[in-house]
Amino acid sequence: MRPTVRLLKTKSSKCFFSYPYNMTSFQTGYLGIGPSKISGGFHLRYPSSKPIHISRIDATLVGLEAMTFYTHDDINNAKNIFYSSTQCIYQSTSNKFTPITFLDLNFDFTLEDDIPPSYSLPYQKETPLSQNIIRYEIRITITRKRNFFKLQKKNKFISMTCHINRYSLPSTFKLRDVPILMHRSGANKKKSNFKLDNVQFEALLFSEYIDMNSIMTIPLTLTLPDSNMKIKEIGVIVKEHQKFKNVEKEVVHFDKSDKILEYTLPGESIEIIDGEINKYFIEMKLDIPAFESANRFQAFEGVRPMKHFKVRHVLKIKIKFENEGKLVLKKNIWLQRSFSEKKILKGRTRGLIYN
Repeated sequence: MRPTVRLLKTKSSKCFFSYPYNMTSFQTGYLGIGPSKISGGFHLRYPSSKPIHISRIDATLVGLEAMTFYTHDDINNAKNIFYSSTQCIYQSTSNKFTPITFLDLNFDFTLEDDIPPSYSLPYQKETPLSQNIIRYEIRITITRKRNFFKLQKKNKFISMTCHINRYSLPSTFKLRDVPILMHRSGANKKKSNFKLDNVQFEALLFSEYIDMNSIMTIPLTLTLPDSNMKIKEIGVIVKEHQKFKNVEKEVVHFDKSDKILEYTLPGESIEIIDGEINKYFIEMKLDIPAFESANRFQAFEGVRPMKHFKVRHVLKIKIKFENEGKLVLKKNIWLQRSFSEKKILKGRTRGLIYN
């Protein structure tokens, strides 16, 4: 026997939502690499002695970027709706108000491929009042018969947050024929140093797409201008940068970064290439954490531009020398939430993932 639908409570004691059968979220499918939907149920449970008189019920899926923050001791809001889709899920006959005590309805929204995932900032003292920067809501509008004695308005509104995840194809599907060269960062170039400026380097990336829960390999070659120049250590850092900006007023409300990965290699373990003068080679293997280890992480590659919010991932290699400062190499990358090649191929045969 099919189990009873589990009703999800709302602010109204007589209105409920429910997930699709045998699901624990409203989202089905793999947004970003395949067709995806937001589906579920909306339910009314009124006592028979006090029915609600309804002519129409609409369901709307809304996507918005929003932030609440302090400005000069005042609370301010910045908000932008970037996605909205509405469908009628109930219409009474002849548009008359029908008394309802028990009603089960369904909604089904096909998601556009380029919408962003839900995104929440990690909690910090510097974070704004609201951490849910990109969020989705399912909003129900019930057109009902007014009750002037209870000061009831024509429409009754019920809503529930809807979390949306986004996925990417594994980096092995997007390898480059020619590796990508990392470059010296602009800020590091400004710190002029004769020896640093004459260091020859080659750091190669085989793809700008990096899978979570994977091993990333970076071959690094260094040719030093002076045999007295010693490598103290090599550090690798991957950061996620988040910025929320009012474009019209040119005001940045939030601009922070979070360290996702840090890797350090001591200089003693870096050996010179046999038969070469002052030339070093190392193949760095980086253990990229799993999705669960970075619990707020989402895939933003391929999404439509947002009005206020931007997120990017930056890879830096910091080569520190004894008494000579450091050389900083930099490249923008895309950390991504992806599946294994086996799961991708299986999903394609079932029509769950685009070919």
